[in-house]
Amino acid sequence: MSARARRSGRTSPAHLPSLARGYLAALPLFLAYELALACGAGALARSAAESFVAHGLLPLGERVIVVRLALLVILAGVALVHEGRAAPASRLPLAGALGSDLALGALAGFLLGPLLQGLAAWLGSEPLAAAPEPARGLFLALRLAGAAAWEELLFRVALYGGLFLLVRRTGAFLGLASPLAQGAAELVALLASAALFALFHLDAVQRGLGGAGEPFHAGLFLWRLSAGILLGGLFRWRGLGVAAWAHAVFNLGVALGLAP
Repeated sequence: MSARARRSGRTSPAHLPSLARGYLAALPLFLAYELALACGAGALARSAAESFVAHGLLPLGERVIVVRLALLVILAGVALVHEGRAAPASRLPLAGALGSDLALGALAGFLLGPLLQGLAAWLGSEPLAAAPEPARGLFLALRLAGAAAWEELLFRVALYGGLFLLVRRTGAFLGLASPLAQGAAELVALLASAALFALFHLDAVQRGLGGAGEPFHAGLFLWRLSAGILLGGLFRWRGLGVAAWAHAVFNLGVALGLAP
């Protein structure tokens, strides 16, 4: 860290999660989702999170997939320009960083199931009922992986980030000390976004979005709440790309019967 940065009290942006880098790391998941919908010939249901985020594109009808794909590519270009300005010397460090995000996210995805099981046992939650054997297939797997990225975009980037900024600025407006406002913002954003993540999967909420969810089950709700907290912590620590890949790998593990 430079002497100037130390005097100003700021840390280097390299030590903070970059939204642009996280988006680039998660881009293959977004593209996998588009490929699944395009090749699934309408047999696959859209992700409720994607439907919610891209609701404004619905009037485009059949052209919505093309427009959504174009927007993903445009955002990738913007992210590349941003990252290029942040580290203009070479593109290799960015490629290495994206590979690191993917590897760390995959590892976290494999560990997520055992961690959730351990938390459920420690908290003494209601046992989960055995789920029916899930349907399998290449395009369904791609859709599940891509849906994870859309959920991370909605619940971690939009909701976690929005709640964090709202609480921190409200605390500053009320005259709270900076560390106290920061701590309150971290706690509220983490817990509230995780709770909304768990509620989002309930049938009562999904019906309002035109989909089908799951009936309330105390053990399953706590499971999803815990997953939201772990993914939120991972997002805050390493950014969107790592959280999205962890979520995607866990989803694929469930679909393949490798995760609980």
